[in-house]
Amino acid sequence: MNILHPANVSFYNCIHYVNPAILIYILANPRCLTINYKLENMPYFIDNHELNGDTHTETIAQKHLKDIKVQHRYNCRKLGYWFDEKRKIAFCLFEAPNRACIEQLHQQEHANVRNHIIEVDSRIIDFFLKQIESKTQTEKVDINSISTQPLTTILALSIDSNELYSLELEERRSLLKMFKKLVLDYCKHFEGNVILRDQYSSQLTFDTASAAVYCALKIHKEFTPLLKNLQRKLFLKVGISGCFLDNINNIEFQQSVKLAKRLCYIATSKILATLEVRNLFQSESMKVVIKGDRIRSVSPDELRFITLLMEYMERNWKNHDLHASMLEDHLGCSKSQIYRKMKTLIGQSPNSFIKAYRLNRAKQLLRDKSGNISEIAFDTGFSSPSYFTKCFQKEYGIKPSDFQLEMVKV
Repeated sequence: MNILHPANVSFYNCIHYVNPAILIYILANPRCLTINYKLENMPYFIDNHELNGDTHTETIAQKHLKDIKVQHRYNCRKLGYWFDEKRKIAFCLFEAPNRACIEQLHQQEHANVRNHIIEVDSRIIDFFLKQIESKTQTEKVDINSISTQPLTTILALSIDSNELYSLELEERRSLLKMFKKLVLDYCKHFEGNVILRDQYSSQLTFDTASAAVYCALKIHKEFTPLLKNLQRKLFLKVGISGCFLDNINNIEFQQSVKLAKRLCYIATSKILATLEVRNLFQSESMKVVIKGDRIRSVSPDELRFITLLMEYMERNWKNHDLHASMLEDHLGCSKSQIYRKMKTLIGQSPNSFIKAYRLNRAKQLLRDKSGNISEIAFDTGFSSPSYFTKCFQKEYGIKPSDFQLEMVKV
């Protein structure tokens, strides 16, 4: 029996994750997405699984999301899934270079589940999905309606750019007020929660990747022109990470928040998002076309590099002897590799990054009134207060003493 022919498949009481109309659009327009990556012209496969035990909608949805989280390891892309409740068979639609990639994913992630993989013609898939679309929407269960959503997406935003403090006081106040308004308005609009907010930064959480990405895009779209009008080198810095919530504990959640903040810290004009967030956003919002290059996804290798770099800096930034060559052993890269990666990801050389990181810490200490200027200069690894003042003024366009006075006024 040809299981792909709609007449032979009873899918009318099924879990349906991706809207068929969206899938049809994607299959008909394989290059319609422009989110810093493009869909390749790869063949389509259906992997059908014989399921036993727990076949509740929430359980199957969670397994689907776990596949999305790891699919990049196997060079696959999961477009959707369906579940035949009567026969207890799940059907997963993939895009992949070959059958072996999907076999490898199945073996590593679902080794104890029997399966069968079939390469399919996109025209058959197109027809098949149209048949499902003709059924009533009440027979479908959207993954976004599942109460046990296994992912929380963390969005970190900051306008703490170098030239912010060279603005006139009223200009800066107006900018901070607008930043606060946009963050709170769009957080509410996309049903997010504020976990931390101050004048210069915010961290928000959302139940879906698409809500976090849409919120970031809306704020970015409205706020960026305001920054450009000020004719300063100012950026809205944005980082997005995700935390899977099955067996979640507080430490894992805090690590995800920290990752979003790290991505935000190194971001400039583009929104930086982890690969799992990008994959989930893609699955949830396939019909959306994002113009330009406002979003950049961070690969697993890049993420590891960023994590190692930031962990090292967080532990050693007070060390007066810290210099670029000390990064080589910790990061496991040569001097040239570190330089190349840091210029690509952060836009700074290692030595410039170390100095900027120390100055940023000093700025926070001055803002929090954690000592006088001389104490802060030595605490942040500078050899003398005069050299610290010179570097601080060059970085932020204002002397440390004047910066402290400005913070009192704001």
